Order: sequence, then C-alpha cells, then structure tokens
Amino acid sequence: MKFGHWLNSLGFVEFFSLSIVLGMSAYLANLSFLIFKNWYTIKQKDNPYAEEIRKSPFLFIAITIPFLLIIYSILYRHIHTLISKIF
Repeated sequence: MKFGHWLNSLGFVEFFSLSIVLGMSAYLANLSFLIFKNWYTIKQKDNPYAEEIRKSPFLFIAITIPFLLIIYSILYRHIHTLISKIF
C-alpha cells in the first residue's frame, strides 16, 4: 500500500494519535537541538573562529525521525485507547 493510500485509510482517532506523536517528537527534536547548541556555545566560549550552528530542515527531520520511532513504539497504543475513549 502506498503512503498516500495509507494516510487516506486512517480514521480520525488514528490520525489524531499520529499527530500527537509527531508533535511530541518535533518538540523533543527542537529541545535536543537547543541543548546541543547551548552546549556547543559554552564549549567554544569566546572563540572568534567558531562555526555558527544553524537549524536546517534536513537536520530537524534527521533528529525528529528517531524520536518519532521511539515515541510511536512506546506510546501509540496508550494514546489510541485514550483518544478512542474520549471520542
């Protein structure tokens, strides 16, 4: 099954659960990037030749995907049952 067909076959509960998991992983990716940037700035101190770390979309996605897989494998069933009880 193609990705587009799979997305169209999702119900509201499954789609909402995946949106929650994606939001959590994006937040953790952003937080980990900020922590790494802060650590790098502290280590470089007053080095005028230090590289500036910028967040690119590719870097953000590369950090988000592992978080997405971990959170999905741990929390998906719990979130799905909770949302199905609410709706």
